[in-house]
Amino acid sequence: MSKRRLIDTNLIVRYLVHDQEKHAKAAEKLFDACDGGELLIVVLPVVLAECVFLLDSFYGRTRADISSALSTLISSPGVEISDATVHLDALKRYRQTKIHFVDCLIAATAAAQNTPVATFDQDFRKFPDIRVENQ
Repeated sequence: MSKRRLIDTNLIVRYLVHDQEKHAKAAEKLFDACDGGELLIVVLPVVLAECVFLLDSFYGRTRADISSALSTLISSPGVEISDATVHLDALKRYRQTKIHFVDCLIAATAAAQNTPVATFDQDFRKFPDIRVENQ
């Protein structure tokens, strides 16, 4: 597969929300090419985080809906994201808690790397698999 495309938040949101028909159809066409093996779509981690924020704060989607939609998207064979398993874990933590997505991503990374988190944020103590060490 030689064709690769970096995609932005706007394209993903149009695809998931379908609030602008013209853009949604163009996004669907791109994702269809991805599903057909004609194209590799690259999602940067910061784009994923921005999607979570926008779908939650602006569109009022539930954490379960956001987690499910974005997990499905980044699990697709034609989609590439660095550390996919960490991002899937972060989305799962986001769905199961009231903790901000970026903190869920830090927790998922800490768990994957068996590395403590230095923080004053008490939310990290809610994850039983995360060690908080401020020294």
